[in-house]
Amino acid sequence: MKHSHSEIWTHLVLSTKNQERIFGQPEINAINLAMEDFVANHKDQAITYAVLPEHIHILLKLPENMSLNGLASHLQTFIKSKMRLLEEVKHDFEWEKNFHAHSVSLNRISAEKSMILRQEMKHREITFEEELKFLGL
Repeated sequence: MKHSHSEIWTHLVLSTKNQERIFGQPEINAINLAMEDFVANHKDQAITYAVLPEHIHILLKLPENMSLNGLASHLQTFIKSKMRLLEEVKHDFEWEKNFHAHSVSLNRISAEKSMILRQEMKHREITFEEELKFLGL
């Protein structure tokens, strides 16, 4: 069975430059709002994500009209533009140029969602740097 491009699910990890731990509660709230807006602006988009102090895990369908690099860049710009609108939020950070992404097969979606939703617990045990090594970055 041939899958259309719209069925490509991607687990994307975006991080701050040098993995600087700058996302506190105000930033996390702003990123949550940005992610809700992103979903509202992209019909038929389901998304699961977790925001940690220096990185964000996002599971979503790759939009048909966008490359993976385009999606990562779009999300980075979109999130930062939303953060700029809120006074109490730090938005003078830079994103790390490199990002991690891997495709997720349809039969692995629920396992991947669970893994993303457990990120906060996972990072009490291993650092983001250790996770990047595990991912080969």
